[in-house]
Amino acid sequence: MKRLIIQKLSTLLFLFVLTMFSASFPENIPVSSRPEQFKLAILMYHGFTKDGKESTYVIKMREFEKDIVYLKENGFTFVLPNDISDFINYGKIPGEKCVMITLDDGYLNNYTFAYPILKKYDAKAVISPIASLSDYHSINPDNHTEYAHITWDQISEMSESGLVDFQNHSYNLHTFNSERKGSAKKEKESPQEYRRMFYEDLKKAHNAIKSATGKSPYVYVYPFGLKSGEMTSVLRCSGYKMSLGCESGYNILTGEKNELWNMKRFNRSHITDASQLLKDY
Repeated sequence: MKRLIIQKLSTLLFLFVLTMFSASFPENIPVSSRPEQFKLAILMYHGFTKDGKESTYVIKMREFEKDIVYLKENGFTFVLPNDISDFINYGKIPGEKCVMITLDDGYLNNYTFAYPILKKYDAKAVISPIASLSDYHSINPDNHTEYAHITWDQISEMSESGLVDFQNHSYNLHTFNSERKGSAKKEKESPQEYRRMFYEDLKKAHNAIKSATGKSPYVYVYPFGLKSGEMTSVLRCSGYKMSLGCESGYNILTGEKNELWNMKRFNRSHITDASQLLKDY
């Protein structure tokens, strides 16, 4: 009971500070030789199947492998969020052509089908699990690759490989109904109520990922690409440095931290492969 009271008080204190003050960050580290810009392509994947039905958000594993081979053969460097931070802070660009592979929702097929391909080609990717579903399937194991989600043990294994980075996709806000759409604010919800709800969900997913990987996530992936104006201040005050949306396009980074919020991604559907999406890189 005492611990619960302390946790509630700490949350209230955070929300009070968040409401009264805006987050402040130090200026970017000056770099005399900083390149003028860093062009980054981010590909968004969701589910994978071996021989099942494809859709806007599900592709065959052989198509994913085809994408990885295309990227390798065409000189793309696979980057993770820390590589983007290195550019912002130090002006370091990891390669002439850079791509970040992102896998949303954390389906079991990410581990069963996509992870072996990443290992085969020494490619890197970011997986953003729905933390509540990883909680559920860690307690209730299910090997059905069409709907089951990765467990925390599998997340730990992939994180230790150095090939997969895990970021925050909410604990339990990946829903779309009349009550709430993703992590956006409800119509009649006050800013204070919204901040409290969003912070508590963010913190719960954050702590679960950190416990499994030993690393604190610092990228928020908007469920369904939906957001509210109050989100960024909560994310900044919680140590988050960037967020990923669903708008299509390249990211042209010049070194400003504000460019890291709501970054664009190309959705890889069963219709358009990586070579088509990035043909004009």
